[in-house]
Parts: sequence; structure tokens; C-alpha cells
Amino acid sequence: MNSLKKISKILFLFCLLSTFFIPAFAFSQEKPIARLAEFSGTVLISSQGSWGVKPAKDLPLYSMDKVVTRIGNATIVFNDGGTLDVKNNSNVLIQEREAETGLVKTIERRILLFLGKLNFKTGKSNVETRFETTRAVIGIRGTEGILSIGADGKTYIHFIEGGAKYILGDFVRGVAKDVRVALADQNPVQRATFVAKAAEDQVRRTEQKVDAGEMPQAQLNLAKAISKETAAMEVLTYAESMLISPDEKVLEWARQQIATAKETIQQAKEDQKKAIKNGADPAFKGFNQDNPGFDVPSGQKTQS
Repeated sequence: MNSLKKISKILFLFCLLSTFFIPAFAFSQEKPIARLAEFSGTVLISSQGSWGVKPAKDLPLYSMDKVVTRIGNATIVFNDGGTLDVKNNSNVLIQEREAETGLVKTIERRILLFLGKLNFKTGKSNVETRFETTRAVIGIRGTEGILSIGADGKTYIHFIEGGAKYILGDFVRGVAKDVRVALADQNPVQRATFVAKAAEDQVRRTEQKVDAGEMPQAQLNLAKAISKETAAMEVLTYAESMLISPDEKVLEWARQQIATAKETIQQAKEDQKKAIKNGADPAFKGFNQDNPGFDVPSGQKTQS
């Protein structure tokens, strides 16, 4: 409980006193690539650039969506039947794109694991699947296993069936021990996720106060700008963590994400200045520590 209170205070100060914002990366034109088949405990979803999505059974998931757990689990089922069972204290990004080699079309699927553990099983269609962590890239096809990251940051891979087509970088054969919640909460990507989700909550609750006439429209504009920046900061954080990847393609992708996130952050700062100039209160005095305007991630709630 003490750790949760500390997180609450940190998020409260972070959201109310810092200046933050989300990238306008293109999401809306895409079709779902998977669904959230099952979930329990604390599960956070970033879908099509928004942390305001509530987890729900069969929720559509898109390329560049993230599934993050604290004390919780989630099962992702891809359109071709491939599955990911995301375990406690995990942070996963999914991505797909179509590729053509001559007359043959394939789907390239990337699973980026920044923290935690997942059980995987590939589907039956013509999909090239690769798993990425900050230290390793593992290409697989037609296989089943466990990918995990230890407290030491090392990548662990264990195959139940099949094996790797190729592996780049440093890895350990086996399964990492579970990382304690307190330690997982200190992971920079996980912390950035909590802040981005908290800022999205702030938008929703500020909107309610604006609708009730308790706050001016400028306050909602400020909340949206802060939320956008925190989401961009989350992208910036995980992209920067990938700059030690052994794969040049991953490095190039990370650099592009970083550049776009920084542009968005700069624009968000300008939007925040404008909102404050128009009457928004940067301290959000309409909220307090008992009602900070956001939900603190915890393992107290179970959803089904």
C-alpha cells in the first residue's frame, strides 16, 4: 500500500506540475490485426494512439497498439490464430505490415517486449514473426515458447515447440524469474505508461467538470495538451530504450519514432501555453490528492 501511495503522489505531481504531450501518428486508417481475448487484474491499453481505451473482451487491437499489465494478465489473439499470453508486469507493443516479395504477399509481425514475460504461439498463415527487446531480435515461424526479460534486463527465450530462424544480439536460453512489482514499477517505460494513462484519465474527468460548469473550456484544452505530451513522452521513452538494439532496422525505426515524438512534444508545449493564456489553471486546483483526476495502477481491481 505504501508503494501505491508513493506512485499516486508521483503521478499527481507529474501530471499537474510538469508540461507534457501524444504524437499524431497515423492510426485511424488501419484495420484490426488482433483482439483482446481475455484479461484480468490491472491491464492498460493504448489503442490507435489513445490511452483512454478501456480493456474489454474481444476489443480490437491495431498495429502499434500496446498492452501493459501490472498485477494482471492479458491474452492477445491475432487474426491468423497466433496468440500472446501477456503475464504480470509486462509492457508489449504489437505491429504488423504487409510485404511483397515478387508475387508473394506476406505479413511481417513485430512483437516488442519492453518488460515482463509472454507465452507465444504462432498462427497458421503466411506470417513472418519476430520478437524484439532492447538487446535482442528473434525471428521465428511455426513455433511456441516463452519470451521474458529478467531483472537484469537480459532477454530470455525458451522454445516449447520449434525454434528460432535467427537471433541477433544477447540472449539467455531459459525463462527469467518474475520481476517484483516494486522493481517493475521503476522501469522507465512502465513509469511512462502509468503517467500517460493518468493524463488520459485527467482529460476525461476534466471534461466532466467542464460539462458541469465547474471549469472553463481552456482547462480541458490544457488537459488534452498534457495528455498528448505524456503519450508522446511514453513513445519517446520506449523508442530511446531501443537505441541499443543489434538490428539496424530497429535502430532506424526507433530514430523515426523519436523524431516524431519530439516534434509532437514541442507543439504540445505551445498548446499548453495557449491554454494557460486563455485562463486554464496549470495547478488543476479543481482536483486534490483525494480526487486527483486519475486512477493509480493497482492490483486491487479485477476485471473480466
